[in-house]
Amino acid sequence: MAFTVDFYEQGRKNVRKTIILVVVFLVMMAAFGLIIDIIFGILPIFTLIFLVVALVQLLISLSSGKEIVLKSVRAREARQDDPEERQLKNIVDELSLAAGMAKPPEIYVVDDDAVINAFATGRKSEDSVICVTSGLLKQLDREETSGVIGHELSHIVNRDILIMTLISALLGAVVIIQLMAFRALITYVRFGAFGAATRSRRSSKKGDNSTLVILAFLAAVAGLGAVFSFIGRLSLLAVSRTREYFADARAVELTRNPVGLSRALRKIVTDSQKMKTANIATAHLFISDPLKRHINNKSSFFASLWSTHPPIAMRISILENRSLKEVESELTSYL
Repeated sequence: MAFTVDFYEQGRKNVRKTIILVVVFLVMMAAFGLIIDIIFGILPIFTLIFLVVALVQLLISLSSGKEIVLKSVRAREARQDDPEERQLKNIVDELSLAAGMAKPPEIYVVDDDAVINAFATGRKSEDSVICVTSGLLKQLDREETSGVIGHELSHIVNRDILIMTLISALLGAVVIIQLMAFRALITYVRFGAFGAATRSRRSSKKGDNSTLVILAFLAAVAGLGAVFSFIGRLSLLAVSRTREYFADARAVELTRNPVGLSRALRKIVTDSQKMKTANIATAHLFISDPLKRHINNKSSFFASLWSTHPPIAMRISILENRSLKEVESELTSYL
């Protein structure tokens, strides 16, 4: 099957997407704070707070995002005295040369024999990392491993890793603000509101409604946080899904073999084990969903909004140039 994607142009597009993504997100965070400030007449307090939170998350992500991700999944550097990990290094070196990279990525391993998965991270190709599970090394042959590594190298060469690192940071910023608002609301209701209720009864004749105002303020922040979190996740996950098809296509170009990756995806889809060290913030980095959420295997409109990855059956059908129904039927017989 021939792929006609201009990968170099795709890399340039990803840089432009990154800039647009950051600008849109900062505008969204500023709008979030501005709405709250206008409602309660406290401009520009929350506008500044939310912008600072977003900027801090971005700076942390760009400066040490790779280290944070590797630590969160408990990855270690690959060992050269291990035959499987030495073979992995050989594959990475060979395909890095084929991809025209000046320096091969660092290689890390997550010790989890039950799971087949991999991801790439870093800001740019010069400081990139490819991380695989020990289960991938044990359960895939060299051809299948090459397909997976080709996929991950594609994310590096196409500059997907910059976008995905930023997505982790931006999702984190939205989640932080949402959690702060909900926790503040719950804490105030649990501890502050009851004490304030007594004081309010004493001053009710004077029309003191401070407790209700505070509750309304915290509820507004929490509610708007949930709305903006919803909008933010939809837009960011859409970017995450699109990149997988391009990486599959580039992997075929690098390995000159669509069979290796499609066979690897078949083994991945039949692997039902969740990756214990993965979480929602890092799930989009992997070649397939490490949390094994069923929504990622569905092709409905709702599923397409919330999934971090396109259905594996769809990816296999494209790689093998076969109908989706035929591949789905085949995979169902394996499960």
